[in-house]
Amino acid sequence: MKTLPFQSAVGVDLGGTKLLIRYRNHSFRFDTGPMFGAADLTKILKSFIDAHTEPGCVIGIAIPGLIENDSVAACDVLPGLIGWSARTLLDSRISRISLVNDAKAALHATALDLPIDSTAIAVMAGTAIGCGIMVNGHQLLGAHGWAGELGYWPIQTSVSQWLRLDEVAGGRYMANRLGVDGNQLALLGHQGNQAALDVISQGGHALGGVLGGLINLFNPHRLSVGGGALWLPGYWTEAQAQIDALAIPSMLAGCEIRTVHDVEDLVAMGAAQIAVKTLC
Repeated sequence: MKTLPFQSAVGVDLGGTKLLIRYRNHSFRFDTGPMFGAADLTKILKSFIDAHTEPGCVIGIAIPGLIENDSVAACDVLPGLIGWSARTLLDSRISRISLVNDAKAALHATALDLPIDSTAIAVMAGTAIGCGIMVNGHQLLGAHGWAGELGYWPIQTSVSQWLRLDEVAGGRYMANRLGVDGNQLALLGHQGNQAALDVISQGGHALGGVLGGLINLFNPHRLSVGGGALWLPGYWTEAQAQIDALAIPSMLAGCEIRTVHDVEDLVAMGAAQIAVKTLC
């Protein structure tokens, strides 16, 4: 079958704060949140497809959770999405739907230019922390396709307390610790609020330590890091300091570290690319 350009597919990036849809020169953004659920997603996608696509379109949807048989098996960020099946969108206008974890979509988009036998990691630090890993040119999937749940990496915060990386470095969790939302956390940080800066620094510190560990574990050619948390003042600076402190120097020297948080539609592009690839 002839390969289509990924621009011919609808790319969807669904996260804890936004839904972004891109198709050719059309794009649509919608604010989400913990209460955003399956009915909301289905309604918005059907409206966009009816308004902008041609019959037989291909759709790639990236979500922050675990996927099984084109359905959402788990999703801490958007619990109302659990059990949703992409097949609910199928109609005469759609020829193929691909449902993928958002970090794996980011991995696909950030590794396209690498040699086919490369090892690469993509980490998305947004509402929570996601990760996609490619080893020797093959995506690391695990027994059920769920490998890469970096947000569940255990972090010891005191002698007796262990938390998940999500709870220390994820945007929603950092904001919750101060009783604010993500936008307010960013505003407080940029205003120099010390409590906000401390929480952000702790988050970056934890993320950087884990990233240094990933470099030591997988010896990647490239580590790509994105997500809205990187815009928080001091977050990425602290993460970089921990990477430098903890990664084995020879492995760190051989790893290209790229930040991709300024490419808003990166995950949507990756989802579209994967959807097109499944047709080949």
